[in-house]
Amino acid sequence: MNIKLIQAEVDKIGNSTFAKKTDKQLLSYEILSQLHKSKNKGMQPKELMRYNSRSKRQCKLSTDQVIEIIKKYNPHVLGKYLLAKEYGVSPNTIYKIIKKSKV
Repeated sequence: MNIKLIQAEVDKIGNSTFAKKTDKQLLSYEILSQLHKSKNKGMQPKELMRYNSRSKRQCKLSTDQVIEIIKKYNPHVLGKYLLAKEYGVSPNTIYKIIKKSKV
């Protein structure tokens, strides 16, 4: 064990802004968090909904491409891996698109 490395890590944590918060400040953050959770019932606040649109996010796929993927997907002919390669995304992305379309 290298004592100097351990001490450097301890110093780094001790110098962080979060470590300098008082117990009262940390408690107020917790209360505020619980207040927001109870107010919004676990849902995203309406003020943040405007950031959910595709135009605000950096999406690789357009809405038209997502519709094409849903139409083209056939597990035994054109599967997730081939579609992922064709559209330049991961197979997991294709899986999520297909899974949402079945709901």
